[in-house]
Amino acid sequence: MEENLTPEQVVEKISNSFNEKMLTLPTKEDVDALKSDVDSLKGLSEKTADINMSIAKFEGKLEAMVEKGFAPQITKNVGEQITDAYMPNLNTLKKGESLELEVKDVTINTDYQQNGTGGTPILGFGYALQTLEAGVSRMARPRIRLRDVMNVGATSSKFVTYISQTVKTSAAAVAEAGLKLEGDISFAEISVQVKKIAGYIKVSKEMLEDLLFVRNEINVDLMASVDDQLEQALLTGSGTGNNLSGVYTTATAWSAGSFALTVPVPNIADVVLTAVAQIESNYFSANCVVLHPRDVARLSLTKTNIGEYTYGSFVQNVVSGTQLIGGLPIVASVYMTEGTFLVGDFTKAHVRMRNNMNVQVGFVNDDFQKNMVSIIAELRAVSFVKTNDLNAFVKGTISTAITALTKP
Repeated sequence: MEENLTPEQVVEKISNSFNEKMLTLPTKEDVDALKSDVDSLKGLSEKTADINMSIAKFEGKLEAMVEKGFAPQITKNVGEQITDAYMPNLNTLKKGESLELEVKDVTINTDYQQNGTGGTPILGFGYALQTLEAGVSRMARPRIRLRDVMNVGATSSKFVTYISQTVKTSAAAVAEAGLKLEGDISFAEISVQVKKIAGYIKVSKEMLEDLLFVRNEINVDLMASVDDQLEQALLTGSGTGNNLSGVYTTATAWSAGSFALTVPVPNIADVVLTAVAQIESNYFSANCVVLHPRDVARLSLTKTNIGEYTYGSFVQNVVSGTQLIGGLPIVASVYMTEGTFLVGDFTKAHVRMRNNMNVQVGFVNDDFQKNMVSIIAELRAVSFVKTNDLNAFVKGTISTAITALTKP
């Protein structure tokens, strides 16, 4: 109940709200707000007959609104959420203060076109006097692929802890009534810490007034840069300091084993197949191969000495378009160093998200004096391969492996 209003004035105000919302199809939020007002009115300790009659009428209108249905909710993208949250507070934020917003919806908006005067302002420098081509010509970014094959989940803690068996039990054949072999078993508790990946951009107050510019910069570029860094860290992160632990970093080194000097004219496919054999010899089943895109191309370009293509174990699934080696799908990643390979069971590569993409807006250092605003995007995650699963991944250098396999 609002202060300084009589019950009759409150009834009149609610009535006006109903009349306004019923001119169009209301949203669920509109109906919820009206219901809250009516509930407040019902909560009065003393109500006249007129007020009780008004409450009954309002409840009837609410019921009619619900039966009629709600207007579809327009989901705002991140840029719109930022500007909605930031602009009303522009004049009250002080140096060092910030607004925080968790990203719930990321919609890339390309409605960046208006014709003639009175159209959409461009980058804060006034209105377009010509046709503005839709979208922004952006620098190319790599595709996000690794998370599609990894074991991705969530965590609500700063640390993720798992129990690792350190000694396994043993058994042996024994004679009847003979002494059985005593089995020992031991476990260790291992914790891995969540790390943060972040990036930021600075925009002027004038640019903030251009909602489309800010919307697209946040949606497309700033958060994409954080995503790119996460993708790279999941593959090659050092695991030291503030860095995530990458699968390639922790993978077991390739070994020729019994294949050494036994393969005539070996190629990349042969190297991958021997890596699969190494993984299966350690009781795991490989399900994916990661190569640099140029090495993937070399697979299909491999020919005999008379120019015939030797696809052999390398094929392409004509239905899905997926390239395969020995039945394993290939993930082409620019974050793999050209000339190297990684084979493994990627269900054993764990990624746990502590915080999905989070965006903050505020003044940093002398931003306020320069009429600038800092926009930060960040996420928190942890990645790990459990100690007993390290042999599920094998890495190496293609040329070195080919040399080790080549039959004299």
